[in-house]
Amino acid sequence: MIKLTLNDRVGPRLAGVDARARERLGTVMAALGDALMGRVQDNLGGAVLARRSGRLAAAQESRTTAAGDAISVSVGFDASDVPYGAIHEYGGTTRAHLIAARDAFALAFTVGDRLVFAKYVNHPGSHMPERSFLRSALASVAPDAGGTVTEAMMAAIAG
Repeated sequence: MIKLTLNDRVGPRLAGVDARARERLGTVMAALGDALMGRVQDNLGGAVLARRSGRLAAAQESRTTAAGDAISVSVGFDASDVPYGAIHEYGGTTRAHLIAARDAFALAFTVGDRLVFAKYVNHPGSHMPERSFLRSALASVAPDAGGTVTEAMMAAIAG
């Protein structure tokens, strides 16, 4: 998960504004979350990673929360649903492992021009390069986010 949060220096000012102004800031934060989610989806649609099954893109979620004197928007995925998301985001190494046919009699794949069938194969492990789709999305949205939030905060304080 990546998170944009209004707190620290903004929090004390945020605590002093009325409910309508806080709601307006919540709307601005939700819009920033939507922009961030759109950028993540772009990254998963070919800008950073090529879409294969669509599971990683479908697992992305955006959530806006307000608690105390902080408003946050989080965008990310549940790692238990798509455990391979983290290795794409940060890179890493997989160890050697056995791949066995589970729902079929055999695995089918091509080697050169030949179709091969096997009950199992030994995967030698692999090194995955970093292909950040979350952090790069945040980096592209963050410069505009500060100005957007500042404008909304000023409008909220002014009434």
